[in-house]
Amino acid sequence: MLVLLPFTVAQGGGKHLEIMAPLSRQHDFFGKPHQVTERCFESTGGKESKLMSTKHSEYDPEGNALRIETFNEANKKTDSEIYKYDAEGTWTTLVEQSGGSASTTFHIFLDPASRRIAHVDARTKQSEFYSYSVQGFELGTTMKTAAGKVVERTMFQRNSANKEEHVVFEEMPGKMTTEFSIQWLEKGFESGSTMIMHDEGGDRIVMSYEYPEVDVTGNWIVQVKTQVLHQTSGERVSLPTETTKREIKYHP
Repeated sequence: MLVLLPFTVAQGGGKHLEIMAPLSRQHDFFGKPHQVTERCFESTGGKESKLMSTKHSEYDPEGNALRIETFNEANKKTDSEIYKYDAEGTWTTLVEQSGGSASTTFHIFLDPASRRIAHVDARTKQSEFYSYSVQGFELGTTMKTAAGKVVERTMFQRNSANKEEHVVFEEMPGKMTTEFSIQWLEKGFESGSTMIMHDEGGDRIVMSYEYPEVDVTGNWIVQVKTQVLHQTSGERVSLPTETTKREIKYHP
């Protein structure tokens, strides 16, 4: 049985300080976004762009996520995250649903700075633990079964600006499956990423990002991602280009 007694659970504030997400994606915003809509379009070989997905996110005035929902090209919901807080504004529960599967409820445990230090699947009791640097940035996660067996691990390396520079995923401890190397521009946007898929015999996907449009608050509203598959045979294959367009409504 999982015991979390050594942890101190935050009782107020509710600000969630997960600055970066593992998959080369920066989630923090300038200003106080209220509702954010992101539409992702895909184009291949100069052909007309095709809508692939739409994501709607909602945040409270303190920057806490309330609801994040993703829809496919047919406007059918594929993923959702519902964030719940207690009367004092402290994050307590996360409800996730992916595809047609049943929803999963996670109980959230925070430290005094309101960082998530662990979440526990209410049904299976599987847990995931989070570690942070002294500056408050996420360093890694460890997933364990209810019996305490480690089944998955993620490790982050950061540069001098505390941006994720290298991310390693292990589905079993010591068995690397995927790793990302990320480069950043001075303004804080990604300039390029390299993904290595170790379970595919060493092929690499090189991803490059451009941000041709930024709003007056400083948040990007157009992101263009190009991807090239580098095969072990030496062949390079251009993958579809993805253009994401953002609409941001801000709190007063």
